Amino acid sequence: MAEDRIVSPPTVAALARAFFSALDERDPDRMMQTLAPHAVFRALPHLAPIRTADEVVAYFGQVVSSYPGARWAVTDVIMEGERAAVQFVIREFSPTQSREVLSEQVVIVRAAEGKIVSILGYYDTLEFRRLFWDEDI
Repeated sequence: MAEDRIVSPPTVAALARAFFSALDERDPDRMMQTLAPHAVFRALPHLAPIRTADEVVAYFGQVVSSYPGARWAVTDVIMEGERAAVQFVIREFSPTQSREVLSEQVVIVRAAEGKIVSILGYYDTLEFRRLFWDEDI
C-alpha cells in the first residue's frame, strides 16, 4: 500500500529563483509557470502596475529583447512567509564602454498558493540609464 504524500507548494524564494532563471534563459513558458494568472508587476513603486501573468511575461519579453546579451542572476533572497526580498544582478557587455556593466536591483516578491502574485521593483534608475543607455546624467 502506497503512502499518500502531501506535496507542499514551492516557497516564494524558490518561485523567485525560478522566475529569474527563466528570465535569464529567455523562457516565457517557465516564467508563466511561476505566476498566478492575476499576477501584478511594477518596475518601481510609483509606476502603474502591469496586470495579469500574460502581460507580465510580455513585458519581460520586451526587456530581454532590448538587452539581448544581458544576464540575470539572483544573488540573495530573504524570505518570511509568502514574501521575499530578492537581490539580483543584471550584467551586459557594453561595446561603448569596452567592459561589462552591471546593475544591482531588488524586488519584493509575494506569493500565494504556490504562485507569484506580485513583484515590486526597486533600483537606481539614474545609474541604470547611465550604465545601460550610456546617458550623461
